[in-house]
Amino acid sequence: PFSFKKNYEMSYLVLKLKRKLKYRINLGLLTPNNIINKKVSIIKSLKVDYGKEKKEISKFFSISGKLKKGIIFKGDLSRCDYIGNEMINGKIIIKGNVGNYLGNNMKGGKIIVNGSASNYTASSLKNGEILITKNTGDFLGSSIQGEKIGMSGGRVIIKGNAGHRVGYKMRSGIILIKNNAKDFVGCQMIAGTIIIKGKTGSNVGLLMKRGTIVLEKQKLSEAYLKYSGKNNYIFLKVIQNYLENLNDEFKDIFPNTYIKKYLGDITCKGMGEILILN
Repeated sequence: PFSFKKNYEMSYLVLKLKRKLKYRINLGLLTPNNIINKKVSIIKSLKVDYGKEKKEISKFFSISGKLKKGIIFKGDLSRCDYIGNEMINGKIIIKGNVGNYLGNNMKGGKIIVNGSASNYTASSLKNGEILITKNTGDFLGSSIQGEKIGMSGGRVIIKGNAGHRVGYKMRSGIILIKNNAKDFVGCQMIAGTIIIKGKTGSNVGLLMKRGTIVLEKQKLSEAYLKYSGKNNYIFLKVIQNYLENLNDEFKDIFPNTYIKKYLGDITCKGMGEILILN
């Protein structure tokens, strides 16, 4: 009998995890643009870092299908890091949880995680889109350790919660978090937009230079933020219309345009804006 699910997956290269992983594994090699013209037999023999060793992919994954639209990963990939690393185009779908550095330095394409991601999701993201249906860890859209600039383009949508330091050193792009985020949202932010529909922790916009953080019905008491009054920020509807055309997840993100505005971080002459939707 015809199966829509099987027929749908025929357009993708499907990698199913065979067993639980004892050590972390680097899957940065497995992007659509890297393996588009490789035979399955060649892909199976590709070697990846597993702990301190190099092992063939076939030791960990069964591989089927054809890479027409992209790659599907199945299983508990919470110890699988760098999925979508420097990805240029195509699509990656992950059916399960995923590890660190998802979409690191990604330049295009789309990643969908039907589950949660760990730390450093979308680190140094340049372009493309990442959608996570559950939660993500710390340093979302941030810079990698030692780098001066974090996310500099693209879109990230988290339907659950995010950890500490969302948008750390962020330079451009859009992050939408539909639930809560922890401390230091927009810390050292240079530019870009962060939208959080739930609650945030302390030290929002600390050492922020520029950029926009949009929060809902939240009280801010940080001494480094300067209250700049109430306003009808109609431009938010223009932004909303633009984003809705990119992804339905942005639908009605700004239910009204009446805001309280704060500027900062004034201790470092920052001109970033934090908008509180009433």
